Amino acid sequence: MNTMTLLQNSLLALLLFVLQPTFIIGVVLAILSKTRRFKYSRSKLRTTIYKENFEMKRFFTWGLVPGAVLSLLSIFIGMPVTIDWMIIYQIVTILFLGLGYRFIHPVFTFSASGLTVLLLNMFLTDASLFGQILDRWNSPIVSQSTMSYESVQIIYLFTVFILISTIGVLYKGNMNQFVPRFLKTKRGKLVARYRMTPLWLMPLAVVVPGDTFTALFDWWPVFSIGSQTYSILIIPVLLGFRYTVQAQLPSEAKQALLREFSVLSVFSIVLFALTFWIEEMSAAALLVLLVGGIYVMYRHRQRERKWAFKFGPDQDGLRVVAVRPNSPAERMSLEVGDVLVESNQMPLSTTENLTESLFNNRSYSKLKVKRLDGELVITETPIYEEDSHDLGLVTLEDINY
Repeated sequence: MNTMTLLQNSLLALLLFVLQPTFIIGVVLAILSKTRRFKYSRSKLRTTIYKENFEMKRFFTWGLVPGAVLSLLSIFIGMPVTIDWMIIYQIVTILFLGLGYRFIHPVFTFSASGLTVLLLNMFLTDASLFGQILDRWNSPIVSQSTMSYESVQIIYLFTVFILISTIGVLYKGNMNQFVPRFLKTKRGKLVARYRMTPLWLMPLAVVVPGDTFTALFDWWPVFSIGSQTYSILIIPVLLGFRYTVQAQLPSEAKQALLREFSVLSVFSIVLFALTFWIEEMSAAALLVLLVGGIYVMYRHRQRERKWAFKFGPDQDGLRVVAVRPNSPAERMSLEVGDVLVESNQMPLSTTENLTESLFNNRSYSKLKVKRLDGELVITETPIYEEDSHDLGLVTLEDINY
């Protein structure tokens, strides 16, 4: 194979990757997320808090290293998946996206698609009417080797590995871009909340038995083990979920979720060990993983309902609901949830007080701040010509709801 042919085949393989539905939909969602954030910030906050496109950066970079590691394991250990599972995975992911980011992590999509294919293989036979129709269409669901419990075990192992990688990615990843949304309580008070929607892509190389790809593309590389042929395909795996924070700090909520996902991953590893002794346990373990993921998100929702709103008005001053990066507010270590009590020795009860105090001293700012735990601190910084005149923060009292 000459260099030009190799380049053409590589470009065709890349094209096949980007044409898969999960890749296209993922890119569209990342673009829409950024566009909606800009539009919402300008309409509600009258300023763009984060000017960088962190949604696209997160989407394309967070999954590269975990995807490469898991792909190597998949190829060199030998973890084949069936083509019918890949098709059902794409369909399940699209259906779950209808729930709005909540359940598009492989804990949900891999588990649901694996169980779906297993049920189809059990009840959809060549002799059934629907099976005959699919067979005429040369559907891989009935034309390829059926999904056994061993195949389910592989899907389960993929899911556990991805869950563990997710814990590491979220622990290390930057999720400090908090854009507030607002609602009124039953008493008519305006409060802020934060909708967290981490979404990223993992390119995952999987081993696929059969000659499906070579039948379509004669150049597709294959290898053989005994009488069975295998191909390698890179599939775009979407990872993400959505949760709202209004009764905890976003960092506290993330840590609680990570702890519970860690417990789920340890329990899942124990179940995986059992699948070597009880074959049917692989399907039960996949169901437990699916239900466990739903339970973790349910636990978060219950915590948010039981605790009081953290980001409501405060009688001692102005509640901070957003801090712009590289601003005087960030230099003064102001955080979401802080209350500005005094500015340049002027008590603060309205945003006009803050504006007046900054106007009276344009080169320096000294604030008395009450933290969420009630601690009072003094913070200060010089104000430079290129700095924002409003210190680069948004308070709850700035919002005209």
